Order: sequence, then C-alpha cells, then structure tokens
Amino acid sequence: MITLLENLKTHPPFTFLNKNEFDRMEKHAQIAYYPNETLLIDKDSIPLNLYIIIKGAVEVFDENEEPIDIYQTHDIFGGIEIIEGQPSAYSYIVTEELICFEIPKTVFLDICECNKYFKHYFFSSIIERMDMLKEKKEYASMSDLMIARLDKSILHKGVVVAPNMPIVEALHHMDEAGASCLLVENDEGYGIVTDADFRYYILHKEDKGLEKISQIQTYPAISANKGELLFNILLLMTEHSIKHLPVLDEENHVIGILELVDLLSFFSNQSHLITVQMERAKNLEDVVAAAKRLDVMISALHAKGVKSRYIAKLVSEINRKMYIKLFAMIIPHAWQDKCTLILLGSEGRASQILRTDQDNALVFEEGFMPEDVTSVTQQFIEVLDEIGFPRCEGEIMMINPKWCKPIEAYKEDIYDWIEAPNYEKFLDMAIFFDSTAVAGKVSLHTELIDYLFSKVEQTPSILMHFARAIETFESPLGLFSQFVHDKEHKNEIDIKKGALFALIHGVRALALEHQIRETNTTLRIKALNNSGFLSKEDATELMEALEVFHTLRLHSQLEKLAKGKPIDNYISVAKLGKLERDLLKEALKTVNKFKKIVSYHFHLSIVG
Repeated sequence: MITLLENLKTHPPFTFLNKNEFDRMEKHAQIAYYPNETLLIDKDSIPLNLYIIIKGAVEVFDENEEPIDIYQTHDIFGGIEIIEGQPSAYSYIVTEELICFEIPKTVFLDICECNKYFKHYFFSSIIERMDMLKEKKEYASMSDLMIARLDKSILHKGVVVAPNMPIVEALHHMDEAGASCLLVENDEGYGIVTDADFRYYILHKEDKGLEKISQIQTYPAISANKGELLFNILLLMTEHSIKHLPVLDEENHVIGILELVDLLSFFSNQSHLITVQMERAKNLEDVVAAAKRLDVMISALHAKGVKSRYIAKLVSEINRKMYIKLFAMIIPHAWQDKCTLILLGSEGRASQILRTDQDNALVFEEGFMPEDVTSVTQQFIEVLDEIGFPRCEGEIMMINPKWCKPIEAYKEDIYDWIEAPNYEKFLDMAIFFDSTAVAGKVSLHTELIDYLFSKVEQTPSILMHFARAIETFESPLGLFSQFVHDKEHKNEIDIKKGALFALIHGVRALALEHQIRETNTTLRIKALNNSGFLSKEDATELMEALEVFHTLRLHSQLEKLAKGKPIDNYISVAKLGKLERDLLKEALKTVNKFKKIVSYHFHLSIVG
C-alpha cells in the first residue's frame, strides 16, 4: 500500500502536498475493493470518501441512466461534492472490478483547508490542469538530465599548438580550423587562449613585448575528463566563469573542446547543438551523426511539455538543413541548378516529428533528365536509411520514376488528376499539394503549384470529389461520448484514421480551393481564418484539436520507441488520465463538427 501511495506523489494534485500532509493522508488511506455494478455514489448523496482508482473503471450516469463519463486508473472523483458539501447530481457505478484508495471526507477537507493549491486543483479548468501536467513533465525530465554524461559527439575539435609558436601564426591555425580557442601544450599540462587573451595581446603587445603564444595563455587550463557528468561540468564552468573547457582522455590527451553554449543547449533542448553540427558537417558521416540526435531533442522537449506543433516546427527546420546538406553533397553539381528537391506528405506539411517514413521527389527542368539518375537517387535514399527514416511503403520516394522526372511529366500527371480522376490520383494530388521545395531550382516547384491551381480553377467541381475523402474513416467517438475501439487493438484507437486524416484533408481541400500556398495545416487554418472562411473560434478549436492529436500520438510513439517497438498511429485510451480523455473527446467533437462544415460547403451529400 505504501508503495502504491508513493506513486501518487508524481501525479497532480498530490504533487502539491508537503511531507506532513502526505503522511497524514497515507495514515488514514484505505484500500477498498468493489465488484461490478456496485453503486459507489448515489445521486443526491454526498460522498463519504475521496476515491482514487488503482485498477478498474467507474462510470457516471445522469438522471436518465445514460453514461456521461468514465473514470479509470489514477483518476480521482468525489472531491468537488465533498468540498462544496453538495449532493452529487449523478450516480457512480463500478463497471469493471474496482480497487481504489479511499481518503475519509474529514481528512480530505482538513488537507484542503491547509493547502489551497491542493484544493484549487479540484476546481481548475482543463487549461490549468494541462499546465500542471507540463510542470510534472518538467520535473520528471530533470532526473534524466542530472545523470547525463559527456558525449564526444558534442565536442569541437581541439587545436593544440606549441608554447613557442608566434602569436600571429597560432592565430592563423585557429582561423583555418574555424576554432573559437587554442590549446597550448606545455611541459606540464595545457594552457588555453581565447578571444579575451587575443584582445589582451592587441592592447599590450608593444609595452609587454608579447610574441609567443605561451605569453598570453591562461595556465593551467581548467579541464574535465571524458565521461564526466554534464551537470558537474556545468557547475565547474559556472564556478570559474569559463566558456571553453578542454576534455581529456585517460592519458590526459585532448579529445576536444566543450563550449558553454553547447552545454546549455543540452540542458535546454539540444536544438542549437544539432543545428551547429549540421551546418558544420563536412561529409555525409557528419550529417548522419547530427541527424541521429533528433530523437533525444524531441524526447526532451516533449518531457518539458512543449507543444507538439513547436516541436514539429523545430524538427522541420533542422531536417530542412539536413536535406540541403544532402542535396549539396549527393546531387551532382551540374544538376543542382536544373532540378529541385521536394518533400511531400507529412514532411511537406512540416508535421513529421519522429521519423515515420521518407516522402521525397526530384523535379528536373524541361528537357533535362540525366542518365545516371538511378545511382544518385539510390545513394540519397540509402543515407536517409542510415539516419533512420523508414522507406515509404507507398514508394513516394525519388528512387521511384514516378517521383523523379522532368517538369513536363509532372504537368501531365496534374492534367490527368483533374481530367480523369480516381481514388489513386486524388491520393497523388493530395500528396503533391502538401509538397514543399527545399533545395535546388525552387521555381520549378512554384511553377507546378501554379499549374495545379489553374487546372483546379478551370474545373472547380473536382473539389467536391477531392474533399469527399474526409468520409473515408469513421470517428472513434460513439454514442454518449464513448470511445469505439479498434477490433484488433483492444482499448486503442487509430488517431490518424479516426481524427487527423479528416481534419488535415478537410483543411487541404479548402486550401486548394482558396489557393493557399502554405502546406502546414496550422498555417492553412490561420489563412482560412484570414480569408474569412473560418471564424476565429472555429480556427482556434481546430488548431487546439490538432495539437491534442499530435501530442497524444507523439507521447505514445515515444513510449514505443523507448521500448524498442515499431511506432504507429495507435494510442491507448486505457492509459490516458481523465484530463487527457476529456481533451481527446472534445477534440474529436471538433473534428466531427468540422466534417459537417466541409460536407455542407462542398455539397458532399450529392456527390455520387
């Protein structure tokens, strides 16, 4: 029992209790068992206990005996009725054998009187509780940061010079290496020379007779050993007010320089570090090494409660730099001003966070199609394989001739999509409309989007058929706001099919109609609001719903990634807390409402 109660300390509102308050609750708490169909709280009665579910389920029924809510593991109920001293308006009935904690009413009220934050939790809004969850995630993430150790991959190359080297010559070495400091190898240990020392040299070289690099070094240089705790290194650099730290191996040889900005980046989200590594990459191995750090950054940001759309934006920007590097390194120089690299699907929408699949293509200028394109595109895809991007099952990749051809061939496809449409062609049309150019002759992609807009404008009826795909999948929210689970996935729902697809495709169809060039769904929603099609309220609800879906999916995918399982689009409803289930239900209701708006706008009821 004590162990079970200890687990509550990491869950709001028990995170607000001090030791004495928690000890008092622990002293009076009891574990209770109730079989199915037990009436725990009757309508018009005040609960005698605060209930905290360990295992099982309790459903809430209104006066018409219709189910309106459900409580599961870690959920709490009965608190508001006890605090207000008001009879319950609903009946609480056990629907799955229940094991729970019971906190007596008198003890619960006494703790509420002593701790206003604990009491406030029971009356807080969904937004306020989301903030509490964010604080909980920040606290949990700190434990991981505290035990992280120095990784060689975050070090800069150390430039080591002899103590008798002339200062100007040493400065040339530093400049050629693109370094921010120099190390001086003395008979007994290392000294360090930074920008501050060079300023000293400029100001005093005449009156001090400064000629050799050893004359301006800071000696001995404060250093750290390979494998040291990063938190200890942060304390060391803070204590001595230094920005550069030599890192030594077991034999006291320099293996690199740690810069304070990179260390601080690690303790924030590592994005600066990855960006710098990507920009400094001189070969494919460097690009691969930098790109592989993305999962660590994503996990850190998610743990801190950063919104998924901001994580996606950051990941998209880093991936963009990666693709620019790969384009420059792999695509022959003679091609680079005659083709453009485009990203499609979720990558084109800048919504892919974890690496789910590759979606890329090449567009060549008219009349240009190199003979050795197969070997080049194969190398490009293999590098993405090494980074960790799974190959697209639908083969939407540049190694497929369908997605690697001259611009006139793409125009023929667009013409065919409009003039002789079918399901597969609409799918290609949707994929392409979400594309964005990242490198090479970007004007080729712009020309294709212009051509698509013009063809749709000439045949506006195509939009009715294009938008109809929002009806492909049923909502996982059934009668009385209950989740409809996937038959093959117990207590799980496919968030992509059941929610994301309808929202993204509905917005996509409207963006195509309004000739909106943004590919990101959130930006398209904002553009539809600016155009007057969507009200501010509807736009806000759609963006919040999108955030809920992406956040829950990302959390589920990170859990699977940590366990070495393949990532997919299923989320376990059973593992969600009461707050998260409520948010999911509201988000699904928003999508259902939006589907009706799209259906009415495009007259989908009359589409054959």
